[in-house]
Amino acid sequence: MRNCKFSAVSAAVFAVVAMSAQAQTAPAQQLERVEVTGSNIKRLAAETASPVTVVGRTEIKQSGANTVRQVLDTITSTSTNELTDNGNSSSFAAGATGASLRGLGKGATLVLLNGRRVAYYALADGAKETFVNVDSIPADAIERVEVLKDGASAVYGSDAMAGVINIITRKDYQGVGISANYQTGIEPSLQKQMTASVVGGFGNLTKDRFNVLLNAEFYKREGYTLADALSSYHPYYKQIVSPALGDPSLISYPGNLFKGNTRTKPVAGCPASQLNAAGACTTNINDLNQIYDPAKRVNLFASGRFLVSDSVEAFAEASYSKTETEYLGLPFGLSAPGTQYKWFDGNSKKVQLVNKPLIAANNPANSLGVPAGLEYRFMDDLGMWAAPAEATQYRVQAGLKGTFGNWDWETVIGRLGADGEKNGVGAHRTDFINAVSSGEYKIAGSNSADLLNRMFRKHSLNGSNSTNFIDAKVSGELFSLPAGPVMGAFGVEHREENVKIKSSENLLNAEIIGNGSVWIEGDRKLDAAFAEVEAPLFKGFTANAAVRYDKATGFEGHMSPKLGLRYEVLPQMLMLRGTLSEGFRAPNIPETLGKVGLTGFFNNTVDPKRCETATQIRDILKKGNANDVQDATAAFNSGCLVSVPAMISANPNVKPELSRSATVGFVFDPVKNLSIAVDYYKIERRDEISYRDPAYVLDREGDAGYKDLIARVPVSGTDQARADRANQLDPTANVSWKAGELVTLLLQYENFGKTESSGIDVDIKGQVGNAEFGTLRMGLSATYALTAREWDIEANSYRPNRVGLRNTPRLRSIFSLAWAKNDWTTGLRFNYTSATKLNDSEADESSWSEAACQARLKPGAYPCFVESYVRTDLNVSYRGFKGLTLSLNVGNLLNNPAPINLRDTYSIRPRTVKVGAEYRF
Repeated sequence: MRNCKFSAVSAAVFAVVAMSAQAQTAPAQQLERVEVTGSNIKRLAAETASPVTVVGRTEIKQSGANTVRQVLDTITSTSTNELTDNGNSSSFAAGATGASLRGLGKGATLVLLNGRRVAYYALADGAKETFVNVDSIPADAIERVEVLKDGASAVYGSDAMAGVINIITRKDYQGVGISANYQTGIEPSLQKQMTASVVGGFGNLTKDRFNVLLNAEFYKREGYTLADALSSYHPYYKQIVSPALGDPSLISYPGNLFKGNTRTKPVAGCPASQLNAAGACTTNINDLNQIYDPAKRVNLFASGRFLVSDSVEAFAEASYSKTETEYLGLPFGLSAPGTQYKWFDGNSKKVQLVNKPLIAANNPANSLGVPAGLEYRFMDDLGMWAAPAEATQYRVQAGLKGTFGNWDWETVIGRLGADGEKNGVGAHRTDFINAVSSGEYKIAGSNSADLLNRMFRKHSLNGSNSTNFIDAKVSGELFSLPAGPVMGAFGVEHREENVKIKSSENLLNAEIIGNGSVWIEGDRKLDAAFAEVEAPLFKGFTANAAVRYDKATGFEGHMSPKLGLRYEVLPQMLMLRGTLSEGFRAPNIPETLGKVGLTGFFNNTVDPKRCETATQIRDILKKGNANDVQDATAAFNSGCLVSVPAMISANPNVKPELSRSATVGFVFDPVKNLSIAVDYYKIERRDEISYRDPAYVLDREGDAGYKDLIARVPVSGTDQARADRANQLDPTANVSWKAGELVTLLLQYENFGKTESSGIDVDIKGQVGNAEFGTLRMGLSATYALTAREWDIEANSYRPNRVGLRNTPRLRSIFSLAWAKNDWTTGLRFNYTSATKLNDSEADESSWSEAACQARLKPGAYPCFVESYVRTDLNVSYRGFKGLTLSLNVGNLLNNPAPINLRDTYSIRPRTVKVGAEYRF
């Protein structure tokens, strides 16, 4: 019945449009008016009351960007630390890359393609946040990117609370063009990327009454391992952050035997070349440790336009994307036999604790004569640990648009969807344990593929979604005022969404050691109607008012208003502008319709009851023998970089998120070819759907309302052995664990959050030149953050401002110079990010404030903060050959390394060289 209703609505809208189209006599030039992102009213003037950043095709080429995400990273209002496919194999949305504005997250940022929605990625980040995988959009097809930097729910509906990223593709292309480029790092020769594309267009819309555009883009990224990059690491990382970096691993093949919690001797047969100075067996796994993930993508885009009459145009678009990220896990390892495996079971809603296997006294590999613990890596088949993430996305739509009198109209029907799969291999909770304990698995011997496949089972996370949609809108002149015509726009929209994200059965049944699961399934309908009016109240002063009504299945309807004011104080010189708006985001299907709660791990978590002790033990052990150095890192990780088993439950009772946003600013053109725009923004999001921050919860362990959310196990034998060894090396230390490891963190989605984000955007553009000199274009774009605050539900007030803390720089800016003369163009871009502290918030200040860092890590001359950073990029292009453009981009021209960061994973930033060629037939 749902499909029947959709078809009926589609037919009705198209019938009305077709009948009205037959009667129109409006002049064709009405079609030339432009619709600007942020408004449904077509206009001749591009400037609106809302601040919009436009990045054109030329700027994109000069930036050296290979992908849409790399394009967006050149816009200072976006968040550069948002999810990417590279390095995120453990994410529930592995294989995808998102985009976020103002640090408010992917769910608050609406990504459009030619003004309409794009399919969400098939898997949800954190199994909660649905978002557009921008890797699925072909960068070569882009004509420009328009970023609306204030709330836009009144125009576009849900998801546009922080703003809109509208990607506009090329149109009216004629001929055939091919292009290719290759990028590589220099010293080290890593981070290689290749792109090839072909575009073809035929038909002249004016002369032939039609135009067709076809674009195909192919992208490949090469991966590399720690062995390839190790020589490029700064000495501080091994000295301070990871003492065992690059050292052969004690989790080895053929391994080591434990009596109780003490590493006693290597398994017989360990080659002398693999024994470390302390006599333990080790294996160099650097060439198996993939730290930069290979990827392949194919993006296809097609569009067509046809003039039905002088005032009616038919159009259609189709896009398809296939993305694959080739993750590779390390071979499974047994370690710390005095601890248990722990992970959460969403079905039973309790943590699973499984003892690690012991090998029997009569096992041929056991020379201790008693049951022994084992430190071992399963390297029987190195090819079995591949964990690829594959996904497809598509969108098809067709529509009509035209004029009727003084009115423009447009209607579209379409479908978009996605499928995705993240694969993996993990140890089975019974077959793995039994095979090792019984001796069926031969330590360092020959084992059959059948046995290995029983011990280590394939598992997957599968997702799919689809949306059917239809919309219609009209815009035109309502009436006239003395200062000019009053324009209006009105429209309706209907969408039907379906989402299914489900882990494989062995994950849902908690059969795979250390792996979480999720099961989300549901559908909903969304209907909307909007109205927008723009009126010149007096000369130079224009008001724009918009309102949108949205209704989602299971929730009450919501009205989102917006008011924009624009005043030309001095025509062609000074314009003042400002907006006030309210926004909303309807709860998505993962937040409300989870059949089994999300289970997984919060990785790299600071445990406030263990981190201090873990650091003390690490600092002592790293001065001991070769075994102690390896154990030092493991001890530190067990308290300061913890993986906490957790369960987050969906909540059918959550209500929509709401927001208020405001902007105020000016555009000043003091002289010809110089424009200065400055805008203040503030966005407050309330009734935020989220779970309580793990750091916030752990900081309140034992308090009423929190103590039941957390569970621990007693201090393990491995913990005690490491503490004893530290006290042996330093008898004055007297270190001891205050608590055992975390094994449970129970959370639920709630409407408790509130977030405030504010700052100032600056955009300056200018150019000078003459025929002899050429043209020099200069630009400065900057975002200066003022506040980034979250609500404290216990104190009923905002928590301290996070601006200047980890991943929240005060200032991001890009200064660009581009000189063009005849066939040559060359340019420089200076990318600046201000310094940040190491702590995320006040919750981890006791561990990562500058003073705490100095006291814990004793880093000497190394800073306990992340210093400011400047990256300089060069671009050169030459068009002296007919139809051919050659280009050169040098990224990080001055070869500045990443700033020292004592908390996060090391970032390799080599100088890169990209060469490209584009030929148009």
